[in-house]
Amino acid sequence: MSAQFQPLKRITSVLSKLCAVVLVVLLSSCEMALVENQPTDSSARSSRFILYAHLTSQPVREVVFTIDDVALETADGTIVKALDSPVEVSSQTLQSGQMLLKEALVAPGEYTGLRIRFSKATITRSDGRMDLALPEGRTVVIKSLIDLRRASSFVFSIGWDPENSIEKAFRFQPAMIAEAQEPSSTGLLLLVSNSGSNYISLIDRSLERVTAAITVGDKPMGMALNPAQNTIYVVNSGSRTLSVVEAAHLDVLDVIPLTAGIGPFEVVFMPDTDISLHGKLYVLNRLSNDVAVINTITRRVMKIVPVGLSPSAIAVDTQRREVYVVNERSNSLSIINTVDDTVASTVPVDKRPSGIVLGNDKIYVLNEGAALITVVSPSTRAVTGTIPLAEPPRRGIKGFDNRLFIANATDSITFVNSGDVATRTIPSGPGPLEMAGDERRGRVYVTANRSNAVELLDPFGEKVVKRLYVGPRPYGLVSLER
Repeated sequence: MSAQFQPLKRITSVLSKLCAVVLVVLLSSCEMALVENQPTDSSARSSRFILYAHLTSQPVREVVFTIDDVALETADGTIVKALDSPVEVSSQTLQSGQMLLKEALVAPGEYTGLRIRFSKATITRSDGRMDLALPEGRTVVIKSLIDLRRASSFVFSIGWDPENSIEKAFRFQPAMIAEAQEPSSTGLLLLVSNSGSNYISLIDRSLERVTAAITVGDKPMGMALNPAQNTIYVVNSGSRTLSVVEAAHLDVLDVIPLTAGIGPFEVVFMPDTDISLHGKLYVLNRLSNDVAVINTITRRVMKIVPVGLSPSAIAVDTQRREVYVVNERSNSLSIINTVDDTVASTVPVDKRPSGIVLGNDKIYVLNEGAALITVVSPSTRAVTGTIPLAEPPRRGIKGFDNRLFIANATDSITFVNSGDVATRTIPSGPGPLEMAGDERRGRVYVTANRSNAVELLDPFGEKVVKRLYVGPRPYGLVSLER
């Protein structure tokens, strides 16, 4: 090669190396976006201790106390701190529901109780607020066997009786009992995936309290229930795995690697038959614009089904043997035939579809970019109408005499009657997202993603009645029925 081409060759070589570096950085950035909440090494070695408080009786007067620190005690007197910053607890606040005091990573082991140290207590009387004398040493110990396993999550709730916590009208002697993690009856459970961490919160729908937690993979998001096998499949977006959770004993039975697709975040289950214990899982991959099909027996990816751009939600119709996917950037609905796992039809919808609700011979596509719902017939695979809304919808459910409940991008909930007419919109907590219903108890549950809570709605009074605090960034909901 002549000398005049040598500089060009060096420039080309430098540019190639630069491009390679940029590509690595870009790929690393994408991977970081997927695993931004990946557990640290310390969390893999530790136990997650989640401390709540609730009332065991209704107070007549308001009692307020401040906890300075909480520590776990062992039989040999070893102290392990679980809370080291002040927390104020009010009987009036607890009347509206359970309070999350602290979530902490602690050393695994067997503990014999909880030591709580107080710095202040007051009571409200007819003549004003009065300071109370604190218990001896400002400390109480609640005896309870607490067995914390490595890389597990454990819920401990303090039951407090305010009225029996005042001695001789001037001393605070807290009447508290321990409620260590003991999962409720399976048929009462509501599972909540906390996408900002690596565990699922379990809510007892009868008590309306968080009663337990299960450690899964990193950044759990979508969940699917196999009712015949009583199994829940959890998509761990950060670790690109599926956790297989056995509902009866709340154990993680297996972890399935997601070997195909980028950005997994939603999943649905299609049984082989109505009574089959097995079937196929359809995992929605947002970044690679496809759906991974997984056999629940072999637990391997069978096929990849391309859909539209930026798929945003997935739903399954077990009677029609179809899976539905809405594509946010393609403004379309993909209908997948689950017999041969091919896209049987693509239906144009409105702007930025973000959710799907299945009704009686209707597919409701929630279009966040257009503030309306497109109604599609699954039989003709054509648009049959629209429902205008005042707010941009994201997700929703149908139930309670064929009504629709819609979580909006504007931190609100819209109620739609059985005639497909929006009747009312109310404020909600920040980031309402996934929904579930319990018609027996008259409750609609909504994950408030940005406030780390699940909101409980009265669907008949059309109002928020309670808020339960769960883990960071709650996302999916699965209700177990019996």
